[in-house]
Amino acid sequence: MSKTVIIYARYSTDRQDEQSIETQVALANEFAHGRGWTVEEVFDDRAISGTKLKSRPGIQAVLRRIKRGGLDILLCMSVDRISRDMEHSSAILKQLRHHGVELWTVQNAAPVNDMELGLRSIISHDMIEQTRYKTREGMKTAVRKGKAAGGIAYGYRVKLEHDDKFNRIAGLREIDEEEAEIVRWIFEQYALGRTPQDMAIELNARDPFVPGPRGALWRDTAVRGHRNRGSGILNNETYVGRIVFNRRNFRKNPETEQREARPNDPSEWVVSEVPELRIVDDELWTKVKKRQLEVGASFVCRFR
Repeated sequence: MSKTVIIYARYSTDRQDEQSIETQVALANEFAHGRGWTVEEVFDDRAISGTKLKSRPGIQAVLRRIKRGGLDILLCMSVDRISRDMEHSSAILKQLRHHGVELWTVQNAAPVNDMELGLRSIISHDMIEQTRYKTREGMKTAVRKGKAAGGIAYGYRVKLEHDDKFNRIAGLREIDEEEAEIVRWIFEQYALGRTPQDMAIELNARDPFVPGPRGALWRDTAVRGHRNRGSGILNNETYVGRIVFNRRNFRKNPETEQREARPNDPSEWVVSEVPELRIVDDELWTKVKKRQLEVGASFVCRFR
């Protein structure tokens, strides 16, 4: 007896090959047609993590279609395409069961039972946590060696050096003198009493145009940042020859599925001295920090 099937495919990030969607769908179609099943529709999520549910339009469309009835099977390449979150996987399977729909995977060529789903979800979840831990510990090690753990901050560029096997050494930076001059100008102007908004306006009006961070227009937030978080031009300690990493940790809010930053205790920070990356002297840095405190205090007074 022919069964009515919908197919779901997903890949996780924009760094993965988008063709993986087409590959998953092709294999699922071949699998279904080989059994005489009728594929009604295909759903997908591109460059979205399997740890999310509400913010995945493809899987949400799948769940809405299932509720309308008339389906026999939800087919995907493997269980982790459906979800990498234990709670989400269980909730999806419950909805499928409620509407009389079986979950099949091409990988196992069989319907998924509760035990398999539970075990695979636990394994998948644990792999994600291990990857996060290893990645963060690797970044800490890089910082301890004086290397950058993230992107390229304004004022710097990639330093090309190779090891004895001629592989590029990752995480090395050097000063970009043109951008460094802008950094010093921003610090000097702020110390003299100018606002980040005024400086952003002037920088955007210069001819020739002076690109801001990431090549975009200058914004006052890029200059001002957040003092306690160490963000923004005026708070980047690399400018005084010091890399600070692990100021914050990020946790996913289960309601919004968005990452939320939480400050780490200073004892958890990883700090490395990199004098070769200094752009601003200690005297100017101190003047800027003093003015930031004064501006913050006056702001609080105005709203009391």
